[in-house]
Amino acid sequence: MDGEVIKKFNELKKEINSLKNDLNKINEEKEYWAKQEKELRDKIFGLFKQLKDIKGEKDKSNKEIQELRKKRDEYNFKVKKLIEEARELNAEKKDFIKKQKIKIDPVKIKERIEKLDHSIETEGYSFEKEKRVMEEIKKLKKAYNECSKLNEINDKLNKLSAEINDAKNKANDYHQKLKEYEKSIEGYAEFLNLSKIIGELKIQQKKAFEMFISLKREFFNVNNLLKYKLIKTKDAPKELEYKDKKIFDNKKKEYEDKIVEEKVKHVEEKLKKKKKLTTEDLIAYQGKNE
Repeated sequence: MDGEVIKKFNELKKEINSLKNDLNKINEEKEYWAKQEKELRDKIFGLFKQLKDIKGEKDKSNKEIQELRKKRDEYNFKVKKLIEEARELNAEKKDFIKKQKIKIDPVKIKERIEKLDHSIETEGYSFEKEKRVMEEIKKLKKAYNECSKLNEINDKLNKLSAEINDAKNKANDYHQKLKEYEKSIEGYAEFLNLSKIIGELKIQQKKAFEMFISLKREFFNVNNLLKYKLIKTKDAPKELEYKDKKIFDNKKKEYEDKIVEEKVKHVEEKLKKKKKLTTEDLIAYQGKNE
């Protein structure tokens, strides 16, 4: 009977050792996945920050682009409107010339007057020659004044022409700025790439978290079973006769010392690797020094 109890006790010790080994392996794997999950979470957080910064720049860029397009389109619309006005004035001018039977465009008359005025100042004509030129200028001015309506139309056309050129130049300026600004924006591709990476990391993080939770449950179950087996070792002496109790106690002490030694060795290994110690580790290590 006594031999049978000792045999069962030895088998129980083997089970306890096996459970301890399993528990250590499960714990190491559990901690590995916990570390992986944290690293992935931190990495995702960092990438989200980058994504937010890029989005801020992108939103700012979009606002600038919209403003440049708005200005360009406003001036293009203005050019279109001014050209329509100029066409209407040209049609009015042609109709007036036809009705009044004007053979010479007042613009040409004005150019001739300005040319003759300039020649008097620079050519040094004789008195007779200058007199003839002055007579021609007088006739031209009379003809020019008779076409006051046409002159008014020409003045409006000149003004419209200047406004059209100004609006065209400004529209082109804004268009060039828009093209240059669009070329300088590189954040969109980076934004899409970061979004893709974050999506992939989230899948990995979820897997790591699920592995950690699964191993945590397994650790809890094995740890409870180990506690139960350890309690049984304390009850085992009750099954022995008094005469064998001393032998059993010695064996039990030898076994417990071995367990303590293994725990101390495990703690020392963790210290070498600079791993975090649990409360159980500290108690085991303190027991070595006592």
